[in-house]
Amino acid sequence: MRIKAVPILLTALVLFFSGCKAKPSSQAITAAPKETADTTISEPVYGIWFSYLEYRSLCTGMNEEEFSAFSDQAVANMKDMGFNRLYLHAVAFTDAFYDSKIYPRTAVLPDIDYDPFAIFSRKAKAAGIKVEAWINPMRSVTPEEMEALPEDFIIRKWVKDNDERVRQSGDRYYLNPAYPEVRDLIVSVAEELCDRYDIDGIHMDDYFYPYDTKRNFDAYIYSLVQEENPELSLEDFRMNNVDLMVKELHDAVKKKNPKLYFDISPAGNIDNCINLLFANPYHWCENNTVDYLIPQIYWGYLHPIKPFESTLQEWKAVAGDSGVAILPGLAAYNIGLRFKLSEDDEVNGEWETNDDLMARQTRTSLEEGCPGVVYFSYSSFFHPDEETADIVNREIEHLKDQIGK
Repeated sequence: MRIKAVPILLTALVLFFSGCKAKPSSQAITAAPKETADTTISEPVYGIWFSYLEYRSLCTGMNEEEFSAFSDQAVANMKDMGFNRLYLHAVAFTDAFYDSKIYPRTAVLPDIDYDPFAIFSRKAKAAGIKVEAWINPMRSVTPEEMEALPEDFIIRKWVKDNDERVRQSGDRYYLNPAYPEVRDLIVSVAEELCDRYDIDGIHMDDYFYPYDTKRNFDAYIYSLVQEENPELSLEDFRMNNVDLMVKELHDAVKKKNPKLYFDISPAGNIDNCINLLFANPYHWCENNTVDYLIPQIYWGYLHPIKPFESTLQEWKAVAGDSGVAILPGLAAYNIGLRFKLSEDDEVNGEWETNDDLMARQTRTSLEEGCPGVVYFSYSSFFHPDEETADIVNREIEHLKDQIGK
């Protein structure tokens, strides 16, 4: 989950990829049959993300008894607010916040002898909150963290062999979805979660290809595919790889149980999503490979480039008449903050001076026909910084009034 505001100049200059359509490669995407998914959202979703950041900041050092008590309080907090769906991190960096036979235990919570995902998800389910296992498929560890992983871990072996199936980008490694073995690994983790836990779906967010992916990230496999399709651009090649990964995840989840949800929270700026991350939500809607989307519309009504209402309309147009629902992701972490977005003081202070933006954006979303919203994230409401605590508490009261209607 990326929580940085979109830079104004970057947003203004990024080019829209022509037509938003990936040319076919050697592996064509076929649409999933709509009748396989019994996943209509019948009541408003008020969801909340609980990320590895919360695990790190709120749960480090807890033993099982302490974590169990924490989970009880967290679930009580969610119920009091009216939240009815939890997106709980299970895989953040090709690691596991659960007892996995595939990925090593996360270093975010080192030296624990219990299964935090099992405890938290069980308590949420018992309280009537739906739980989706949140995975980051491609993002992996830093080079320093890689050295601490087991020698027989497949990703470490790939790194040791300088295998293109995993490549470093910036300060960490990323998996390369061009390779079937990589996609199989990613799918196997989703299958493991579906098999082992009482969950309502698999959720993934906006970590696809890293920003500013270099040409040498996947040069070899791209050259092989180009031999079959010389006209295939690198951008379309990468988009097709993401489409394949999404479809294979979707199909695996539906094979486990057609009633399980498979959904994605893409970057809120559609241009960036397509052109920089090679993740094309038009394709997922056209191919029926997601049940719903949670675009990260993390901006206020007055944002000079991506104002909330017009951005929501853009996302509704992405879904069109596909049947894919749009549930806006809302930035609770912005409450009380001031930004330098323009020369207009009202614009810059929108989040600082208004104490009802979450309630208003929730109301706007429902009035526009969205079947719910999702808030990032748990700690923003229940463990705010001291300097924003007062305005957060006022936001909570407004939001309770809105959700309670």
